[in-house]
Amino acid sequence: MFDTHITDIIQFIRERESEGGVSILDANAHRSWPVDERGALVLSGDTAVELGSPKTESTSFLVWSDAPGKVTNGRITLIGPDTIDETRRLVPFGKAVMVEVSGFDETNSHKRWLEMELAKYDVKLSGYMMRAVSQYQREWSRVSKKAKEDGFSLAILGGALIEKLMAFPYVHAAEVVFVTSSVQDVAALKAIGDKVAQITGAMNKMVEKIDVDCDTCEYSAVCNTVSELKKMRAAIKKAK
Repeated sequence: MFDTHITDIIQFIRERESEGGVSILDANAHRSWPVDERGALVLSGDTAVELGSPKTESTSFLVWSDAPGKVTNGRITLIGPDTIDETRRLVPFGKAVMVEVSGFDETNSHKRWLEMELAKYDVKLSGYMMRAVSQYQREWSRVSKKAKEDGFSLAILGGALIEKLMAFPYVHAAEVVFVTSSVQDVAALKAIGDKVAQITGAMNKMVEKIDVDCDTCEYSAVCNTVSELKKMRAAIKKAK
């Protein structure tokens, strides 16, 4: 369903590699970072770095593929400064998660996508707080001053998320791409995410509004070109 988008993300990374400023992070870094099971509360005055604030650009999305080898398990790619090196308080933030899966079909894809999407809220790290965001496919979070001083990095965040995703029996590999370099780079990643949102939006509408008229639906074009969405719609109609 998302093989083309994964290819687009890989091309996005390669273009930035030619410009410099791309690094591969250690996915095991999170293992030494304390967990806060209650969820950290980071107030504005205690904040060192704010990622993806509504005052700047932000995008966050997840894609999957059942093709072996498309996703490199444990890889964390960072385009731009890490939180430990960040001098800005408000930082544009992009995150793309790529997952290799198996057993997805028209009956379970939506449920499993939601499970993977919600995994980010189970990442409860000391000094890191995910803010509630009303706008779709944005992510807003805070890193406390103490956490930054103690060495909190996006390797820690990415590694913890990968660990959560790998706990699902249908996930066989997961990698994360972070972008903090510039508003322009985050916007370029967001352009890929917007195409992903067309597909996930169609899935949501199928599940929430079973009686929708395909001829008048805003997602009809994407449904007509993505075979998995056609199968999902047929399964929903059959189950009525």
